[in-house]
Amino acid sequence: MHRLLKRQIARHLEANHLNDEKIKSFLHVVEEAYQNFEQDHLHFERILELSSKESFRELTNLKNAINAASMVVITDYKGNIQFINDNFRNVSGYSTAEAIGKNHRILNSGYHPSEFFKELWETITSGKIWTGEIKNKSKDGQFYWVNTTIVPLLNETGIPTQYIAIQHDITHVKNAELAIREYAIDLEKKNKELDQFAYIVSHDLKAPLRAINNLSEWVEEDLGVEVSEDVKSNLSLLRGRVKRMEGLINGILEYSRAGRIKARVENVDVAELLTDMMQTLAVPLSFRVIIQQNLPVIKTERIALEQVFSNLISNAIKYNNSTDPVIEIGYKNGNNFYEFFVADNGPGIEKEFFDKIFIIFQTLQSRDKIESTGVGLAIVKKIVDEKGGKVWVDSEKGFGVKFSFTWPV
Repeated sequence: MHRLLKRQIARHLEANHLNDEKIKSFLHVVEEAYQNFEQDHLHFERILELSSKESFRELTNLKNAINAASMVVITDYKGNIQFINDNFRNVSGYSTAEAIGKNHRILNSGYHPSEFFKELWETITSGKIWTGEIKNKSKDGQFYWVNTTIVPLLNETGIPTQYIAIQHDITHVKNAELAIREYAIDLEKKNKELDQFAYIVSHDLKAPLRAINNLSEWVEEDLGVEVSEDVKSNLSLLRGRVKRMEGLINGILEYSRAGRIKARVENVDVAELLTDMMQTLAVPLSFRVIIQQNLPVIKTERIALEQVFSNLISNAIKYNNSTDPVIEIGYKNGNNFYEFFVADNGPGIEKEFFDKIFIIFQTLQSRDKIESTGVGLAIVKKIVDEKGGKVWVDSEKGFGVKFSFTWPV
């Protein structure tokens, strides 16, 4: 029992009363209570000690984690630097001695307008947290970008006394964004140059070709009945070559524009699209065209999908030498893509030519036998690639051809 408590009891009780059993019993109970209290107090102190050590350990771990991953700067309410960590020193190039006491403006790159920092200061001086991206300048004059969160530390009246800035270096991200923007600008410039080239090809190259064609007709007229069959044949061959050259020019123009010119995205009923195309393509009466039922309705650029089907169906018509020509068009569902196909029962393609046929100006038969620019399948591949799909061919010599392509859902 506590000595002070014993002394007080002794003062107020006579000596013979201290030997009284009831008093002894009371003092024993008090003694036990005091001992229990002392044990509880020691236990409580132990808990507090362990708790404070655990909290200190957690705070230390948190501090180490922040220091390892971020730049940390603490300033006073005027923005004068009071603390910097290793990451800040490494990126900014300033030592602790060089930075402490200096205003945070030593990092100003001159990139941001005054309104930017005015809004920042208005936010943090009102006690609110500010988050944003800042372009800073290091000691050696190098620019770097930081993703910054500034937290005001407030006194009991709610007035900021210090600011903690936690920053992450995002220079590589910003540089990548800049490179992408520059690439986009360069690409736009090249597209404009390509459009200009297409205009020149369309007007300046076609005009001489038409002149050659007209001259050949005038020569034939001037010769009249005296012209020999060989000369007639050669003049006709000349006009055929002119027509082919014009077709190649048109093919270049179509290929250069394929997939670049964006059209309005709309709901396209594929069955309706194919029905309209059958009339436009003037499919010969000898052909049987089988179109699968329940074709999907797709939200896409109608003209792009129409170009793909048009080239595939045109090829199926042009190269089919069967006595009973058949074209079959269908599709199947995928997770993110529709898979369409255009198949025919024509002469087929050998496997060694599967890759060649998608290269511009490549044809498998002589152009004197079948007039073709060799552009159609190249346009198909370019458009499908631009949509993120793929196109391929399945065929065996003598057993027809099946062209398949995927189109995004």
